[in-house]
Amino acid sequence: MTHNLKDIYFSIKTAIDDRLGEFRALWENGVDIDVFREMCFCTCTPQNNARKAWSAVCALDGLLEIAQTDCIAAVLRENGVRFHVNKARYIIANRESFFPDTKARIAAILKDSTQREARDILSEKVCGWGLKEASHFLRNIGLGSEVCILDRHILRQLALRGVFSQESGTVRLTRNAYWKLEAMMTLFAAKEGIPIDALDLTFWFEEKGELFK
Repeated sequence: MTHNLKDIYFSIKTAIDDRLGEFRALWENGVDIDVFREMCFCTCTPQNNARKAWSAVCALDGLLEIAQTDCIAAVLRENGVRFHVNKARYIIANRESFFPDTKARIAAILKDSTQREARDILSEKVCGWGLKEASHFLRNIGLGSEVCILDRHILRQLALRGVFSQESGTVRLTRNAYWKLEAMMTLFAAKEGIPIDALDLTFWFEEKGELFK
């Protein structure tokens, strides 16, 4: 059963605006480790519970900058993150590529790119990322108002609302398929009058009864 999306959105719009403001503040006022922590979170989320991924990254406070693979993998495992060894390896590889000077490195990618172009570049440069993770990261640093986070929850919600077929939401997403479904979600968001970066938070709230990341 689906509910009236506009009713849900406007009932929590203030909370969504506040959350999106927090994301923007992370980029505007945060330091390199804040942005790198968000990068690590988005690295841990694929095939994992988002709250467990965030708990694990928070448990690595003070370690993300210095710890080696075994230590990071152990903390991830203790906090319920699946594929913890691979995730730890990705974190180490991304630390070598993006930390320190994380904000400057991300800003250089954003400088002469649209959000979608920057997203596509990040999806290729960041270990363990695809288009979804890169979109998630940009949204979580307040720079993803034009990109869609097409995870299984969003795809299911869009399919239930007839935006595309159920089959389209369950096939493996190649880059071309992702771009195609993203265009469809963008049109749907415009039709509903809900900003893209608020739409997935609205879907999350409908499923979970809360706002998160």
